[in-house]
Amino acid sequence: MDQLELQRRLISVLDRQVACDSLNALVSAMKPDPATVALDETAIGLDANVFLRLASHTKSADIIDYLGSRHTAPLILPGQAIQEFWNNQLQVVDTVAATLRKQFESFKSSLAKVDSNFGDYVEQIEGLLDQFSDEHGHVYEEATVRRTLSLLEVLTRKASVSYAPRAPFHDIGILRKKTKTPPGFRDDGDGDFYIWVDLLIGLLQAQLEGGNYQRVVLVSLDKKVDWSRAGVAHPILVAEVRALLQVPFEIWTIEKLAKEIALVA
Repeated sequence: MDQLELQRRLISVLDRQVACDSLNALVSAMKPDPATVALDETAIGLDANVFLRLASHTKSADIIDYLGSRHTAPLILPGQAIQEFWNNQLQVVDTVAATLRKQFESFKSSLAKVDSNFGDYVEQIEGLLDQFSDEHGHVYEEATVRRTLSLLEVLTRKASVSYAPRAPFHDIGILRKKTKTPPGFRDDGDGDFYIWVDLLIGLLQAQLEGGNYQRVVLVSLDKKVDWSRAGVAHPILVAEVRALLQVPFEIWTIEKLAKEIALVA
């Protein structure tokens, strides 16, 4: 099966050219019965919003070790997630300059309580901080970068980065948003839709290459109802995965992933 055939299969599901059993998916969502599938038979996808939080999680070392050395099923990184990590997620990481600024604000408050005549020192320090920020504002906190890089290095070795071509899915994305078809109808852009498309094309490719998995899990922190409700994946997403890949689909938090890894430690 070539790439064009993979695209055709995916389009047929996303565009409802083939039936999706949304009713049974809805019933299952209303009465959740999590699939009893082993973790090493679970294909795992990572959303852009988990990179930083996963790297700073209390169990990050265990998670990174498992993903890097013990997980045998496909590990899929949607290409759109890489783009969104750079565009959106890095802005929440403190730089060295930002951390110093926060510490200085606390220091300034303490000075004011001691003696109001210290104002000249405050102005001098503020000037130096501004200069430091201008010259070194791009330098991120070392600990955060180190942990995140450890995760990214594991992904370069273990994950399949998947991209679907954009043009064939453009019109479908517009129609799905107009009909409030998940994911992404709660957002202005189409990033979530292409994360979904990239994930699905990667899962199809993994099947084509002999990757064995009996369940799909997307690890995400997105709690909007166009992805999940109270931890239960949107039934339309579940139905699409079932129609395309014949396996169940779940959305997990990082905490859920950590707990599942602890069970197989």
